[in-house]
Amino acid sequence: MKIVVLGDKDTALGFRLAGVHEAYSFEETTHELERAKNKLKELIEREDIGVILITERLAQKIGIPDVTFPIILPIPDKYGSLYGEEQLKEIVRKAIGVEIKR
Repeated sequence: MKIVVLGDKDTALGFRLAGVHEAYSFEETTHELERAKNKLKELIEREDIGVILITERLAQKIGIPDVTFPIILPIPDKYGSLYGEEQLKEIVRKAIGVEIKR
């Protein structure tokens, strides 16, 4: 199963350098946000995708469909989290069933 990242240019580049299978970057224009929605739909339909990481800001703008598989996990971008640490822990716990502790 592949891990895919959707987000801004810097986030996508960082994950590419870290070895993620596929990374797609989008700007905040109307056309680019529509492209992001279409790419997310396409990735959900693919059987080789296991995890989709999407930046919180992009997820907030295009919405995340309610699917059980693949796992879609909002992540902070270079500006930090929109939701704060506690909510991120809860999102991860719900997505993968593991509680993160410091």
